[in-house]
Amino acid sequence: MSRKSDAKKARRQKRQGARGATWVPARVAEQLEIASELEDFDARLTARGWEFSEEVDDETGVVWYWPPSEAAVDDADEAVNVTVVLLTPDDGGEIAHVVLVGTDDDYQFNLDELFDHLDAIEAHRIGDPIPTFG
Repeated sequence: MSRKSDAKKARRQKRQGARGATWVPARVAEQLEIASELEDFDARLTARGWEFSEEVDDETGVVWYWPPSEAAVDDADEAVNVTVVLLTPDDGGEIAHVVLVGTDDDYQFNLDELFDHLDAIEAHRIGDPIPTFG
C-alpha cells in the first residue's frame, strides 16, 4: 500500500471512530424515529380502548377503530360501520383521518389535535349530530 492510501484509510477510520458504535445512516434513523412515534401513537389510542385493524394493506396506511361505536349501516359503500382513525403514507403519518360511524366524511387533524378532540369522537354514535371541531 502507498502512503496516500494508508493516510486515506487512517482518516476514514478516524471518522468512523468519531461517529461511535451507535451511528446509523440518516435514512435509517428517520425510519426508526417514525416507527417510535407510531408506536407511541398506537399506545395512546389502545390505552383508551381503540383497536388496531390488521385488515388494511400497507399501501392504505394504518387504521384503528373504536369498538363501542360499531353499528349496522344501510350501505357499507356509503358509510362506515365503526368510527376509524387512519394514518396514510401519503401524509407521512402526520395527519389523522377520522371517519365517524354512519358517515363517509373525512375529518383531518394533526396528531396533537386528534387527542384534543378524541372525547367527542369517541362519544359519537350513529344518528348523533356530528361533533363541532373548533
